[in-house]
Amino acid sequence: MHSIRYIFLFSLLLTACHSEAFDRPGTGAPKKTTAPETPPSFTQLFFQPDAAAEAQVDAVYRSLSPKERAAQMIMTASSTSPKLGYPFDKARDLVTGDISANLVFLKGTTTAFKNEVKQLDQAKASSKLKTLYACDCEPSLINSKWSDISGIQTAAQQTDTESVITNTGKINEIVKRVGVQLNFAPVVDIAANKSVINKRSFGSDPAAITLLSGQFVKTSQDAGIAATLKHFPGHGAVTGDSHKQSVYIDGPLTELNTFKTLIQSETPPIAVMVGHIIVKNNDRYSTHGLPATLSPVIVTDLLRRELGYEGIITTDALNMEAAAKVPDADWKAVQAGVDLVLMPADARALNKRIVDALAKNDAVSRQLEASVKRIIRLKLALAAYKQ
Repeated sequence: MHSIRYIFLFSLLLTACHSEAFDRPGTGAPKKTTAPETPPSFTQLFFQPDAAAEAQVDAVYRSLSPKERAAQMIMTASSTSPKLGYPFDKARDLVTGDISANLVFLKGTTTAFKNEVKQLDQAKASSKLKTLYACDCEPSLINSKWSDISGIQTAAQQTDTESVITNTGKINEIVKRVGVQLNFAPVVDIAANKSVINKRSFGSDPAAITLLSGQFVKTSQDAGIAATLKHFPGHGAVTGDSHKQSVYIDGPLTELNTFKTLIQSETPPIAVMVGHIIVKNNDRYSTHGLPATLSPVIVTDLLRRELGYEGIITTDALNMEAAAKVPDADWKAVQAGVDLVLMPADARALNKRIVDALAKNDAVSRQLEASVKRIIRLKLALAAYKQ
């Protein structure tokens, strides 16, 4: 990814030489000035790679073993709470064993998580790609999930862009100290669902949610932290908590336009998280009894094709009841078209299944290759932006 910066610096050098040709004494030519170009943002590095960056993605992909390729699509979890994730020892074994190339920190302390990053980075020092570290650092959750953090306002308390900039900036500083590069936030759902959304949302006015969520995304990604819209296609207008039960959108996708506006904005989110929401009584977007996370209608037809989203599509955690009770949910998520499978029931079995599928020259293998390359492109963009 250094090539992007080298190309940028080389273009500046050419510009300077070109200007000198017009400014030599005695030529009588008027002096011309060229404004310096702005280096590409993190968002641009990811969504608008040049030919050299695309070639580097391909080269890294070819250098990975089949198992390492499959691992790019899997994210395990580290948590002191068994309800939320796994003990770090289990997560570490999956990462060092090339089963999972990504790790989300859920319940614990910044000190512990920072030490875990250090351990894994040392263990994977010779790897071609670094581990991708994520967190569920929403403004409304970080104070409780990361027990040594306080002072972050809930999303519901942030009513203007200035408060979003201030609080998101604080979150960015915290997660950067730990080593996290991907934040599973902001919540774009309306606040109506008191069971699980409520104060995690920026309210119930779609215009305000769009404005404030867009600011969260921009502030995060301007700092080199990938942001994630959730829970697509909308968890705020449903009844119930998908952690505990199946939930339903009955009829139209009333929250879809907020996601669409943000996805198609000047600063699109690096990731979108699909929720475990069953869509029924909707001729166009019915999920036929499956959670949206496992439905190609929602993941591929709607999000990828209709909305034209080219970023990382991730599942919500697959240990949540609404998904966990579906047989073969891990693989169904992959078949639906997601790029990142978050906390699969059996990461080892899923890795092997992805390896086997990648070996076939068919539509599924090409879909999986594209998913793996999106994760590689994210990791290279993160590395380039940090230089």
